[in-house]
Amino acid sequence: MNHGQAVDRDHLLAGQRRLDALGPRLTGSPAHHAVVEEVANELTELGLEVRRDSHTFERWDLPATSDGLRIELPTGPINVSSAFPYSGLTGPQGISAPLVYVSARRPKWSAAKGAIAVIEVPHIDLPRKLLVSEWGPIATDETLRNPVLSATLLGPKLDKARKAGVLGVIAVWRDIAPDNALGQYLPFTQPYHDIPAVWVAGDEGRKVVAAARSGQRATLVLDATLRPGTRTDTVWAVSPGTSPEETILLITHSDGTNGVEENGHLGMLALARHAVAQPHRRSYVFVLTTGHLRIPAVSKHGQATSTWLEAHPEMWKGEAGQARAVAGIAIEHLGALGDTEDTSTGSYALETSPEPELLYATSREVHDIVAPLWRDIGAGDRRIVAPGPVIHFGEGEPLFERKIPAVALVTAPQYLLALRDADAVTHVDFDAMVKQVESFRDLLDAFDETDTAAFGPVVSRSVFAKFSALLQLMQILSKAKK
Repeated sequence: MNHGQAVDRDHLLAGQRRLDALGPRLTGSPAHHAVVEEVANELTELGLEVRRDSHTFERWDLPATSDGLRIELPTGPINVSSAFPYSGLTGPQGISAPLVYVSARRPKWSAAKGAIAVIEVPHIDLPRKLLVSEWGPIATDETLRNPVLSATLLGPKLDKARKAGVLGVIAVWRDIAPDNALGQYLPFTQPYHDIPAVWVAGDEGRKVVAAARSGQRATLVLDATLRPGTRTDTVWAVSPGTSPEETILLITHSDGTNGVEENGHLGMLALARHAVAQPHRRSYVFVLTTGHLRIPAVSKHGQATSTWLEAHPEMWKGEAGQARAVAGIAIEHLGALGDTEDTSTGSYALETSPEPELLYATSREVHDIVAPLWRDIGAGDRRIVAPGPVIHFGEGEPLFERKIPAVALVTAPQYLLALRDADAVTHVDFDAMVKQVESFRDLLDAFDETDTAAFGPVVSRSVFAKFSALLQLMQILSKAKK
């Protein structure tokens, strides 16, 4: 293998600039389709046969103009932070009804029957030890903070609201900077609810709560669009090895909200160029998964890559007539810049340095392979973690669930799921991105040379660890709702 060969920086930079210019690539949208076709074309130009798994679903599109996403109170308009994805739609005229405040602790949705419910959602810090495990000593006092967690764990239960006859929901963020709340595409893993819902934050949220407590009326407009029959493709290709009975899976996803989420295909394509330039022992399977931002449309259980794995056991399962995946690599959120938030002042901004990486290794042996090869990107935290007792974040999760030894990068700054327009500043530290791609390239070479048994067994979560973590999590969430 040609270890240490420099990656094509110009190629990476040009690809990142195209992504930044495209803006959000929500599942099934024209911009998303453009990325999928770009990757398919480049894999074809490398001489690889591109295969497709197609999915059809009903796409929910955000309002086309700012006038299609708004709240009107008797005292004037309210700035909406974002729409609740796949919540519902109102049409251009919106819905006008009384506001009813609903307690987050024990929501009595029936109290808001025929009205617009207002409910507060705290943005919380969670203990790191509940979310990731450590291969080394555990720092018990550390916390992780991300709107993805807060919205998923504490966001309003829209199905219950709809069944109770609520006409719409306004979710009011607590303890979050308004600029952090802006454009958050959250939660992104739920089915279509058929009830319009939006998020507000800061002073605007306090105005809505006050209006609800005093029984004022409001007009809620969420002029979203449903587009049935939308097609979206997972594309994949194989670089054959000299021993094709064993494979290494290289996974990322194509849909995303900004230039970081998701730019993993730029790293995957760099590895594909590396693969076709030289012989390798195992076959490399490059998978660009669709549906990460519309998981209910493509997956019955687990992250979107689960569906590809279930459709193609011949590429990984290792039973009679099937290749066996000896290892996997999941590449997401390359070069992510950090961000800072001060909820006491309401300030929020991008940093000029990279976000500390969230880098998984799912066996002790994989950790020991990764540790000497992974480059320091200058983020101040180089820990390689194990999946936590409750969850494995990102598209590496399906590999973990199927006991395929893997490394997965899924760094998670707070803006990760925030929609950013094409003219927004890049969220990528390019030098960090290059180092990460170089690290993945060296890992791929190392994985190809590693004996199968040397990858070790994938770490398992014990029933006790799961139960204990879930109990602690429930206690934290109950306290947060007060």
